[in-house]
Amino acid sequence: MGYKMTQGVCEYFKVAGQDPTAPYSSAAQCNNLVWTCGQLGIDADGMLGESFAQQVDLAFDNLETALKAGGADLSTIIKISAFVLDINQLDAFNEVYKKRINLENPPVRTTVQIAAFQKDILIEIDAVAYTK
Repeated sequence: MGYKMTQGVCEYFKVAGQDPTAPYSSAAQCNNLVWTCGQLGIDADGMLGESFAQQVDLAFDNLETALKAGGADLSTIIKISAFVLDINQLDAFNEVYKKRINLENPPVRTTVQIAAFQKDILIEIDAVAYTK
């Protein structure tokens, strides 16, 4: 189970599965917007997906969990950012993305290749969404 903390007009959430010692929240909900921290392609046991596509799918699972903690979901994303280790994996990312994101009103998106992640992490995704 995670936690919820209120400070001013914002509520901060740490969802189940997130490292309880991590010095950040999984999501923050202020007024009708929810911001998430970067979500990785790991399962509830902390195991990384074996392939890039598996890590993307798990990252979206984790993103959805963080958004739901603040009252939003994948269908209400306004802005999404993806940080990938290999930009040549963009087609594989887009295949999963198209299955998980509302393409009738697609969110604004930034996709960036980064130099390195820790361990064998291949992707990190964060988002801003509105509450329903």
